[in-house]
Amino acid sequence: MTFVSLDTGWVLGTAPCAAGGRCLALEETIDAGRYWSARPLPTALLAAADRKVDGVPAELAPCCGGLNIRFANRRDGWIYGGLTVAGRLAGSTEPILWSTHDGGEVWRQQALPGLSDESPIFDVEAAGGMVYLMAPNDAEGVTVESSPVSEDSWHVSNAVRLGDPAGGSMQSGAFVLHGSRGWLVEGNDRGTTGSAELASDGRWVGWTPPCASVGHTFAIPAASTSSDLVAICVMGGFAYPLSRSAPPGATVGSSWLYFSRNGGRTFEAGPELGTQANFGFDGILASPSPGVILIGRYVADGQVLAASFDGGDQWTEFYRGQPLFLGFTSSSQGVGIVQSSNGATTMIMTFDGGHHWVPVVF
Repeated sequence: MTFVSLDTGWVLGTAPCAAGGRCLALEETIDAGRYWSARPLPTALLAAADRKVDGVPAELAPCCGGLNIRFANRRDGWIYGGLTVAGRLAGSTEPILWSTHDGGEVWRQQALPGLSDESPIFDVEAAGGMVYLMAPNDAEGVTVESSPVSEDSWHVSNAVRLGDPAGGSMQSGAFVLHGSRGWLVEGNDRGTTGSAELASDGRWVGWTPPCASVGHTFAIPAASTSSDLVAICVMGGFAYPLSRSAPPGATVGSSWLYFSRNGGRTFEAGPELGTQANFGFDGILASPSPGVILIGRYVADGQVLAASFDGGDQWTEFYRGQPLFLGFTSSSQGVGIVQSSNGATTMIMTFDGGHHWVPVVF
């Protein structure tokens, strides 16, 4: 989902089809999620998302498919990601990018020259009148492109090489934007393979990510302000020994909060969270204001969303289920998607900075 104000947002997902099964659908709210109305999607996008791959719609295929939505304002938005392709090697995915500049009345498919035709677009985010796209290219590595939000005028904007992992799980990447500042990381469970920050000229230039000195964990930071960032680092990362830069008392495999108060130039260790066995961070992280941290984590009988309001010293579990997404429109209003043990997904919202969450009814 994506919100451009406290009131206006869109959610992209699947809904029951008239002929049975589930089909891609888009809905919009203009009253902070109290009421939702269906919005049109282009026939070609619906046909691609709803076509069957091994008996399952491409949008719902178990490997590598999936679409996301991002709006910069009430008019300019993008549907992006990847859809599983039949007849290719297992896991092959075609990149998808559609744009609208009239609030979703008309969507146009975008050409993607230079990008891999077998990998999804990792992320699309917008801030400061610009939209940024990150995806594998057709050579070796990852490309970042940008365009004014009101146009479809994409051009390469990274001035630093973003590489590919040597092995491990499926590669991914994400932007973190706040005001005029921006950061990106890409990699997989083997570690961070590329990182950059947004320069004043709009290019993405070299940046040292938060966990570089203690094992290169693939850690997507959360930014509560343009200066305050938080990340979670695993000591030793993947197959690294304990670093001399590790905090006192750290052991290989333990997870620690890392904070920056200078816009990501340096990071300092905060509280220890524990090991994967007794804390179980699952990669979902948000920080609506400095010192307030929300994460997804594993527990003995499943997964939960948990929150700390004191910089990570004390944690409270506030919603059960596997977190798929968590984000904040303001320091008080946030949205999330959680999946229950039976596979059903629920959108939830908070209006008090994460203390209380309620399900959204469509």
